Amino acid sequence: LLYALCRHGHIEKAEEFMLASKKLFPVDVEGFNIILNGWCNIWTDVTEAKRVWREMGNYCITPNKDSYSHMISCFSKVGNLFDSLRLYDEMKKRGLAPGIEVYSSVVYVLTRENCFEEAMKLMEKMKEEGLKPDSVTYNSMIRPLCEAGKLEEARNVLETMISENLNPTVDTFHAFLEAVNFDQSLEVLGQMKISCLGPKEDTFLLILGKLFKEKQPENALKIWDEMGRFEIAANPALYLAIVQGLLTCGWLEKAREIYSEMKSKGFSGNPKLQKLLEEQKVNGNRKSKRRDLQKVGSRGGYKGQRSMYKRESDTGKT
Repeated sequence: LLYALCRHGHIEKAEEFMLASKKLFPVDVEGFNIILNGWCNIWTDVTEAKRVWREMGNYCITPNKDSYSHMISCFSKVGNLFDSLRLYDEMKKRGLAPGIEVYSSVVYVLTRENCFEEAMKLMEKMKEEGLKPDSVTYNSMIRPLCEAGKLEEARNVLETMISENLNPTVDTFHAFLEAVNFDQSLEVLGQMKISCLGPKEDTFLLILGKLFKEKQPENALKIWDEMGRFEIAANPALYLAIVQGLLTCGWLEKAREIYSEMKSKGFSGNPKLQKLLEEQKVNGNRKSKRRDLQKVGSRGGYKGQRSMYKRESDTGKT
């Protein structure tokens, strides 16, 4: 039950149930680890994770290998290098051997916090201890490098990964898609297809989001056209993403065109988006009318005004 509640995000209820049932089921490290995993890896709430860690001490429960793994994962995700290394050292002093999950978390936070050389040394230490880095470990290094725009270093790590007979994963390609330019994005999509890893709908959602964030509606439409080449049929999520993105970039007519196409295919519309499209249309009409009025005014005023001015001048002549 605790697993089910946490998996669906009801971590507070899971903790309440665990503590309320302690007379029937004494609290133990496994139960606390389920709650800790919820706060660390489902919600990534450092404050709550720290609280549960302290609560374990209040119940005289000693953290085990999994407890440390969850906490280090949480600290690494938010870029807390100090506490990640502190717990890593602490668990080793207690005789708890870090697993691949812990090493991957520490490698990630080291790379993210510009300690790339130290991350590489830690990878070597893993191998010395008989642990083989997997694709998750390499992705933990590739992802922050791509986020920082260090593409050359990321490509070098990818080459090392492949040389060790580890294939890139969807996460590997997605990390590069977050960092490369438009033309390179097409190359990555091609590599994904060759590797039989898609691309799928979530890949195109990622690219569209990036392009609209960078105010590149033209390239977003090119990617939209590319979907067919990869046998991806537009679904409601993709339609809404491109319509909303086009609206944000001020491409009203194209947004309305694609929105109409979506509805013609039997997909239900989005009330908020529909309202926004209508408001943009009204605002566009008002702006158009104002421009027309300004043009008329620049040619000597309205027709009625010109005749009035003429009558005044004629009156002056008489």
